[in-house]
Amino acid sequence: MALTMFAFSSLLLTLSIGALPDAQPTTVQIRETVQRSIPFIEEKGLWWIEEKKCVTCHRVGNMVWSLQAAKQSGFTVSDRLAEWRQWSIDKSLAENDKGKITGLGNKEGVAQLLLSMDQAENGAAQKETRNKLAAILLEDQQPDGAWKAGGQLPFQKRPAAETNAVSTMWLTLALLAEGKNEASAPVMTNALKFIQTSSPGKSVEWYALRLLLAVQTGETEVRDQLVKQLRSQQHADGGWGWMVTDDSDALGTGLALYALVSAGVDRQDPVIKGAQQFLVSTQRDDGSWPVHGTKEKKKASVQETAVYWGTTWAVIGLVESLPR
Repeated sequence: MALTMFAFSSLLLTLSIGALPDAQPTTVQIRETVQRSIPFIEEKGLWWIEEKKCVTCHRVGNMVWSLQAAKQSGFTVSDRLAEWRQWSIDKSLAENDKGKITGLGNKEGVAQLLLSMDQAENGAAQKETRNKLAAILLEDQQPDGAWKAGGQLPFQKRPAAETNAVSTMWLTLALLAEGKNEASAPVMTNALKFIQTSSPGKSVEWYALRLLLAVQTGETEVRDQLVKQLRSQQHADGGWGWMVTDDSDALGTGLALYALVSAGVDRQDPVIKGAQQFLVSTQRDDGSWPVHGTKEKKKASVQETAVYWGTTWAVIGLVESLPR
């Protein structure tokens, strides 16, 4: 990728470290914020499973990932987490009423299930499950190396081509985490060629995913450029919007925070502390965060699904940025 492609409007480069909030959240405050959100994630996620019975709506993967990350960091989560994760896996691998594997219509969610799994769990059954899920991601790749976004994702308020690129990055990230084999190697090679030549997006999710991939593939120069780019996109309140030009929200902030920490940015860095402070200070009483809709037709108001996505990503970002 030509690094000059990361050049962006100078309006986004006005943020200085001194503009970030002065308040420094304590570890206790961050942990209290995460713990407060867990009942919301569990309740609304269980409602979705029981009432919607739907694993293809790009929601349950976020639920499982955020709760698994919290559990691994010592937070109290429901004893039913393993049950919910198994339901998600079984549902993804089952055939739908058209005789097709359900997960084929929800590859992004399948990728999140894979990324949520503890790689230390390397028993035969766990490995077989991961192989079956990963096999779903190998299907339907386009000749250019990309995958088309599933479900209602193409109706988001960013260009459809960018949504496809982000879906491609999610799938590639999960496949890289599983490791190359004879079947996956050519698929990943084609996907990476597509990603490395794709144009920069308008969403913070694009930059966060591209940064995560640069970390995985050892593209150190691209990684450093993307860290700088995400730093420049941070707002004065410490957060990011899901779209670069949006006001700060939990969805954009959680994604950016997770990506920056994964890229090795120090947890005491002002950019990290500012993001933590934004999330700690904007959480609602029920444990969630308000997030405007990601769909073009619903972008003007706070939407339930966007709230859920934002809350799960706030938890993932906060958990991963805790002091080690």
